[in-house]
Amino acid sequence: MLLPAIPLSRLEHLVGAPRLANVHDALREARTRLDGREVWHVSDNPTRGGVAELLRTTLPHLRGEGIDTRWATIEGNRAFRAFTKALYYRLCGVTANEHENPPDPEGGRALYEQVTRAAAQRLLGVVGRRSVVVLHDHQTAGLIPHLREVGCIVLWQCHVGTPLHAEPARPAWDFLRRYLSAAHGFIASYDGALPAGLPDAPIRVLSPSINPLAPKNLPLHPAVEASRLMARIGVFRQPRPDSTGSGVGDAFAELLLRHPARIDREAGPLPVGTPLVTQVSRWDRVKDIPGVIEAFTDHVDPDFGAHLLLVGPRAAGDPQAEQVLAECREARERRPNRRDRVHLVQIPTDHPTEHALTINAIQRCSTVVLQKSLAEGFGLTVSEAAWKGRPVVASPVGGIRQQIEHGRSGLLLAHARDLSGLGAGVDRLLADPAYARELGENGRRHVRRRFLADSGVLGFARLLSDVA
Repeated sequence: MLLPAIPLSRLEHLVGAPRLANVHDALREARTRLDGREVWHVSDNPTRGGVAELLRTTLPHLRGEGIDTRWATIEGNRAFRAFTKALYYRLCGVTANEHENPPDPEGGRALYEQVTRAAAQRLLGVVGRRSVVVLHDHQTAGLIPHLREVGCIVLWQCHVGTPLHAEPARPAWDFLRRYLSAAHGFIASYDGALPAGLPDAPIRVLSPSINPLAPKNLPLHPAVEASRLMARIGVFRQPRPDSTGSGVGDAFAELLLRHPARIDREAGPLPVGTPLVTQVSRWDRVKDIPGVIEAFTDHVDPDFGAHLLLVGPRAAGDPQAEQVLAECREARERRPNRRDRVHLVQIPTDHPTEHALTINAIQRCSTVVLQKSLAEGFGLTVSEAAWKGRPVVASPVGGIRQQIEHGRSGLLLAHARDLSGLGAGVDRLLADPAYARELGENGRRHVRRRFLADSGVLGFARLLSDVA
């Protein structure tokens, strides 16, 4: 895949020249030790999910600073995607279907090895034998022995976090160990993400990071551009033509957003300024979206007048996403007195820039942002919201615990299924706008210190120096 080359100097106005100087020193050392070797990243697809977004954030900067960085994907068939999705649920300790026992991973080993062997053969036609190859997540683990056999340095990076329940996850890790034993090293998003008993190889912790200059994180004026985009999406009512004093907001929305969202709701568009409590995530059982509906409708004080936005990609064509979306609709219908306050928002993903700007506008117009996951690798939606100054209430799982300092830069629940705690946290922020602003401002500073793109590049540059 062709990657752009983006110099880190574009971030200087956000992080300062001294901080970038440290990154440049690390990159210079990595280039020397690599001695012209290519660095390849391999993931399951180029567009869907957090891994693809993370690679689009970091890799162009590495390439822009002289590291010969490349990205390939395996893009397995439908049966392979279904199997690896079931494996993902296993690794998270969450069942794919609450009414069924999770399948035994061993039943899919022949399919898995067939797809990963073919992917490895294709890669070996272009990957240099001295390359450093980083394989991302369980979909790619089967490539490890093939790439190591020809002389590559092979690292496996895990983006799936500690499981909610260890027992369902154990067969999935047992399935992967056969391939992981050939890796030269492992990369985790936070300390403790990988289970005990993995093959004896070094583990490096590299926290993911966000690109503050990407469309998802670019500055938008909440009262102008963001509100106009929200109206264009269909969440807010169209403001009066003269409400902003100029036509800039209208022109911005018309130019940048041509594919509205699909919104399941009982009421029409909301007035601009309506308090919004929002979770942005895939339609995925690990994100516990029906639990968010239950917590909001049963435990958030209706006198605040807040509405709940549950935002995800279009579910059409993904059977499991369609199933979770149907469960969300059922959860809303079970609460007739509050269901008009719950909105299910599907954002089209065919136009990545529009999708990113839509998420940007939704987060900036939200009063409170949630991430009530049952398990999480890192959960960069937390840093994305915090970078925009939004207060976040989230589960204490995975890398979320590194992104939120409880009571200072956000609020952590007591546990992943803490419904009453979510309601109490949201009520506190709705009742005390000054405290909500304080958490949002502290969250933005925390992201600036630790989770902007230069931090991710620095960590990876140091890793390359070590392994090269």
